[in-house]
Amino acid sequence: MTQVKAVYEAPTVAKVGDFETTTQNTGTGGTLDASFPVGTPFADLTFS
Repeated sequence: MTQVKAVYEAPTVAKVGDFETTTQNTGTGGTLDASFPVGTPFADLTFS
């Protein structure tokens, strides 16, 4: 049985914008869906 080696392709980086533009408007957001049902308003969450 002959094995075929895959040809290595180096990863590339695609520029999507400058740092300041892509990181604006970050924050807690209005809803979470990790521990609560999707769409739960942030104000309705309880933390212990």
